[in-house]
Amino acid sequence: MEALDLRADQLASAVGARPVLLLALLLAGTVGVLLGLVAVARLSERHARALWGRAARAYRAAAEHPITQRLSARFPAIARVLRDLSASEYLVIHLGLGLALTLAALVFVAIAEAVSGDAWIVQVDLALARALHASSSSAGVTALGAFTRLGSGWALTVLAIVVAAALLMRRHRVLAVGWLIALAGGGLLNQALKALFARPRPLFDEPLAVAAGWSFPSGHSMGTFVTFGMLSYLGLLFLQTLRARLALVALALSWTVAMGFSRMYLGVHYLSDVLAGFAAGSMWLAVCISGIEVARRRPGRAGGQPLPA
Repeated sequence: MEALDLRADQLASAVGARPVLLLALLLAGTVGVLLGLVAVARLSERHARALWGRAARAYRAAAEHPITQRLSARFPAIARVLRDLSASEYLVIHLGLGLALTLAALVFVAIAEAVSGDAWIVQVDLALARALHASSSSAGVTALGAFTRLGSGWALTVLAIVVAAALLMRRHRVLAVGWLIALAGGGLLNQALKALFARPRPLFDEPLAVAAGWSFPSGHSMGTFVTFGMLSYLGLLFLQTLRARLALVALALSWTVAMGFSRMYLGVHYLSDVLAGFAAGSMWLAVCISGIEVARRRPGRAGGQPLPA
């Protein structure tokens, strides 16, 4: 175990000494995630009819079960919402988001437990932070210092107001409210998690930047993830071509990764802070999108199609 910790520490130091390499690795991971999403989408489209047929049969069988009938009588409001969703929509939207929520929660809990103890990731955090600090340049600090301000609370607030106003002008009230709840709720959740874990920020004799508050999870990383995740969701609703949708998702992922990198480069967050911010953002994003999709499917809509939001 000590040998493993030493190798991880040495690898983190080597990567941190080359910030461009670290950014390239993060972006490569982002491309891998994007390609994985495309592959899953293609596979789902190819087998959608058979999959949805099985889902419809399973959904009807579950709905007709005596236990389900008793629960429906006891909780009519919940039963009404579920009836408004077709089997395929329920499978694709809610089970898919539920899977994302579960995986993100597992990742977040694993990171939180690791940083709360003396696990290897703590040594990686320290080694990477020291190496990045030692290899920093004045030009890099200036550029990333300006870029990281775009992930601040004020910047995201301005963006939230602009997007909400645009949605309201197009009479997408549900989407506008959901958008605002996602961003505001994500900020509140981040502050609650910071207070819960109370992890100090990295300390240096000559800091490159100064940030107030606790370190875990990264607020910039979580806020940017939720914001650009919601923008991607809105883009999937409004953009017509697959190329435009993929371009938006790629831009959102790249921007989010770059924001997390800037926080590490400036020495105000550890790697685990950033990863935990992404995981917590994924959890909250899944909850918000699931809630919006339920709200967009109100009673009286034929075929389970969403009403104009």
